[in-house]
Amino acid sequence: MKLLLLIIACLFLLAIAAFCGFGFLATFEPTDGTTQFMVFRIVYGAVGFGCLFGIFVLMVGFMSQRNDRS
Repeated sequence: MKLLLLIIACLFLLAIAAFCGFGFLATFEPTDGTTQFMVFRIVYGAVGFGCLFGIFVLMVGFMSQRNDRS
């Protein structure tokens, strides 16, 4: 059961990270103002990396818990 929840949580975080990756890349499209999208770049980057870090933490926690049982 815990493995299923881990997979669902990781897929959810991965979907958010992918959305943030596409959003981050979309802010580099040519526009009139170059500085107006800097906030979006920062937010997309921070949330995307936060989700990837969350996936990393979940996987490390699962692996260490699994090794403790062995």
